[in-house]
Amino acid sequence: MSLRHVIPDEELVLVQEGLTKAYVPNLEKYRVGRKIEPAHAPVFYNPAMTLCRTFSIIVTEAYRRFFDVDELIVCEPLAGTGIRGLRYLFEVKNVKKVIMNDIDERAFYVMKKNVDLHGIQDMVELHNSDASTLMLELRQRYPVNVIDIDPFGSPIQFLHAALRLIRHGGLLSVTATDVGVLMGRHPQKCIRRYGARPIQSSSFSREVGIRILVGAIARIALEFDYGVKPLIAYYEGHYYRVFLLVGKDRADARETIDNLGYLVYDRESGERALMTSYPVPVSTASLRGELYGPLWVGKLVDLNFMKAVREVYSEYTYAHSQKLTNLIESLYEEAPLSHKIYYTSSETCRRLGREMSASKIVDLLLSLGIDASRTHFDSRGFRTVTSLDHVRRVINLAFSS
Repeated sequence: MSLRHVIPDEELVLVQEGLTKAYVPNLEKYRVGRKIEPAHAPVFYNPAMTLCRTFSIIVTEAYRRFFDVDELIVCEPLAGTGIRGLRYLFEVKNVKKVIMNDIDERAFYVMKKNVDLHGIQDMVELHNSDASTLMLELRQRYPVNVIDIDPFGSPIQFLHAALRLIRHGGLLSVTATDVGVLMGRHPQKCIRRYGARPIQSSSFSREVGIRILVGAIARIALEFDYGVKPLIAYYEGHYYRVFLLVGKDRADARETIDNLGYLVYDRESGERALMTSYPVPVSTASLRGELYGPLWVGKLVDLNFMKAVREVYSEYTYAHSQKLTNLIESLYEEAPLSHKIYYTSSETCRRLGREMSASKIVDLLLSLGIDASRTHFDSRGFRTVTSLDHVRRVINLAFSS
């Protein structure tokens, strides 16, 4: 069967994202009631992930500037239509080559059609192969410094090969859409897949889930004496997205170990803490509560890098949207406290018999000289350096004064 017969051209439409045009499946043909089902299309393309792709472009340009990288070689081993790879080429400066792959022959055809549309065959290398096999083969050919793993479901099976391929100081971007698993709805699957115990039915399970994801990537990196550092890790609707700096010195591995540990949670009081101790807790005798993990206990967002992201975003005016602006500003605000797990206003106030919004709690704490911030994970969430019991006492005093 020749490639030109894999998917009829009349099944495709031309769309534009950012500065990039590309052919994608006509999703109007895949409606169930009023809802479009991208998974039903012959080649996966989800318009709801436009924000994710746009943010990835901004973060990658910020990475290039912040770390003073001369040229970028980008690998997207799960490319689908190839629209994300094309956006890297057209919207990030100094991209020398983009390597795009998909094991599905129909996706390969659409990718090729999009490359031909722009006449960029010399700058894009296309493959129709198994993603992990390809990444291991590319190690001998290219100094790849940006890899984008964007699967449907868990990314875990692709991470060994990705970490072997990426060069020292490279940017590894990873998506996980199995948030239900990471948030504890299927605890046994999380243990099997990520090697960590998740927390169930908690007000802050969104953050625990992404810490388990980063922790799992970090432990894979340690198998090779590599290290990782989160530049940005965030939650959006139905997926997690993390941007990691990969270091291949033993010092990077040692620093990574220092940022692994466990969550200690006392359900009765609501108190929680991230404990640095890996591979096992040093002592649990004095701990009051349950242990979850192992997981990442360090910062999820790097403040200085977020400054670079904000600068790039201010220049990429075509990419502006209120939703993306809100996300970037929220990540910037919470970066200094992103090693402190968040509380919610509802759990904080439940025992007080009175309500106070997260914004007002943050303002109150700041007015007393106590570091605090909102968080993008939950509109009711806030981070602070003090204990939950102290926050409750502060709120009580505020109401009684």
